[in-house]
Amino acid sequence: MRIVHFGTFSVGEGYPRNSVVARGLKQAGAEVIECRRDLWRDTGDKVRGVTSVPAAVSVAFRFIRAWAGLAWEYLLNCPPHDIVLVGYSGHLDVFLARALATLKGKPVALDAFFSLYEAVIEDRKLAVPSSLRARVLRFIDRASSRAAKMVLLDTEEHIRYYREVLGAPDGRFVRVFVGGEEDSFFPRPKSIQAGRTEVLFFGSFLPLHGADVIVKAIRAIGDNEVIHFTLIGDGPEWENCRTLGSGVNEDRLTWERRWLSYDALAAKIANADICLGIFGKGGKTARVIPCKVFNIMAMGRPLITADTPAAREALIHGENAYLVPPGDPVSLVKAILMLKNDPQLAEQLAQKGLETYRQRFSTRAIGGDLFDVFRGRFGPFPDGEK
Repeated sequence: MRIVHFGTFSVGEGYPRNSVVARGLKQAGAEVIECRRDLWRDTGDKVRGVTSVPAAVSVAFRFIRAWAGLAWEYLLNCPPHDIVLVGYSGHLDVFLARALATLKGKPVALDAFFSLYEAVIEDRKLAVPSSLRARVLRFIDRASSRAAKMVLLDTEEHIRYYREVLGAPDGRFVRVFVGGEEDSFFPRPKSIQAGRTEVLFFGSFLPLHGADVIVKAIRAIGDNEVIHFTLIGDGPEWENCRTLGSGVNEDRLTWERRWLSYDALAAKIANADICLGIFGKGGKTARVIPCKVFNIMAMGRPLITADTPAAREALIHGENAYLVPPGDPVSLVKAILMLKNDPQLAEQLAQKGLETYRQRFSTRAIGGDLFDVFRGRFGPFPDGEK
């Protein structure tokens, strides 16, 4: 099976989705040919591109240049292939891919991963649902899913959202879990023995993360427990959380308003006794399993996260994770104290989580599943043609 990985998708740290899919397919036996052009500078650049008119104009010119390069490379340099896979986030790239692949008679799969409407309107609340911007984003979500023969999303809940809320066509969606970056996130021993329970949260402080729930839990625990919290990252809710946490003793709570390299973050996870996932109450929280959950499991650390429909697709309460109701700091306090006072349970969750990750969510497992889906949907392939 020969696959062209096509588009303006981002690569490198912070964008594990594309590398996990490509490497997983290679490990399953596919040949993956990258046909890519740089477009986005960072996540903020993407957000500005759909929320700011001047930024959108700049992005439009960059799109024209990038698409011209993609068309040239695909038509003149790409060898014979079976499938064109548009990398995340390729909601616009899929239209170019569809036009080019049609010339060669090849099917197109889109790794949508998430909904643009959901991310910009529902999660970040950068425009109201009745706005022109919201209507345009809904249109792009629906049209992009129609342009591809297959659409990859990260959870069954996201698939349901596409069908029921966005009105996207049924029958072409496939769930592909996010997975993790195994070059950095793997089991490693603690390098620091702090003599206290270390609890770690890291993230982009979006509403879905529910970092305010964590801060409320920290305040509720009080000074009587020998527990230290570290909160790493930055984002829209950081200032609010920092204000909410004012007055908490510095020896109980450390703020690190920065982004860490994968290796530095892995060292933090390795030294944590308990790792925290997401705890927001919004609709997106119910639909996603963030990459951090898989990285924590891949490192064999105990995980506490919200009990949501998406989480239930991968996690079993009390077996490979400890699940608590979303938006509930009291339940989060009870969970933290439970794992602090029952190290045997914490170790059981950690080891079972690692085992589950290796069986279902590793790069090899994800790539093998997707390889089989491609073969079943688009095969059999002609003898002699890769």
